[in-house]
Amino acid sequence: MDNLTMDLVRLSQRNRDGSYGTQTNRRRGLTAMANDLDDLGYKLPSAASLKPKHIQALVEKWLDADTTDASIRNRLTWLRWWAEKINKPNVVNRDNAAYGVGERGEITRNRAQTLDPAKFKAIECPYIQASLLLQSAFGLRREEAMKFQPLTAIRGEYISLQGSWTKGGRARTVPITTLEQRQVLQHVMKLMPGRGSLIPAHLSYIEHLKRFEYQTLKVNLRNTHGLRHAYAQKRYVALSGQVCPLAGGKNWATMTQTEREADRAARRQISAELGHGRLKITDIYLGSAF
Repeated sequence: MDNLTMDLVRLSQRNRDGSYGTQTNRRRGLTAMANDLDDLGYKLPSAASLKPKHIQALVEKWLDADTTDASIRNRLTWLRWWAEKINKPNVVNRDNAAYGVGERGEITRNRAQTLDPAKFKAIECPYIQASLLLQSAFGLRREEAMKFQPLTAIRGEYISLQGSWTKGGRARTVPITTLEQRQVLQHVMKLMPGRGSLIPAHLSYIEHLKRFEYQTLKVNLRNTHGLRHAYAQKRYVALSGQVCPLAGGKNWATMTQTEREADRAARRQISAELGHGRLKITDIYLGSAF
């Protein structure tokens, strides 16, 4: 057990707010966060070391894993409890929407976002810029876009993502269907003409991840996972010929039979392109048709 985990356990033992079940769930949630922070390369010496950058890193990790709004709200509640107990309540924003998370009772928040040209230009590292372009053009997760190896990935009509780059080790392909995608790949190939990934050779993945977080937050480019959501919604329009429910399109009750069939087919294709085994996950990106 590392120092942060032990400190959070002691903090929970000293502050027994709520029922036994509430205390147990909170303690488990906090220790899981300690593990997440460790995975992200943040070795906090104590609970009192919590900073806003740690909150943002955790939320980005959860969003990248397609965690539901309800689950993230619970975790933010535990983080606010943690912050209050160390007398640093302002470390965590009081508004869940600041993290791109919908409030209770709100239908899944539309997290889709386009890449702001001014913010993109302000990014200092060309490798981070290239990863952002890949997230936007192909709906890649942040880690996939950072580990992208152009000479390995780029094929004639698709890109091939290796299992070592992807969540759960599931290799997959994503079709190249637009001029924008081809231009992005040309840009990446020009930046990386030889073998290697978009992580500079002198940096580890964790070191570059911290650089990625620092530079994107510095220009107020938050929740880059929203680029993946925007990709899914654009693909839905291209595949189904209609706007998805989350962006204001029809729900299942108002769709014709033909539109329902197109909806199902589009969701299956998008689920495969995003690297998900369950069709239901597309609701997070597209909204529920029901």
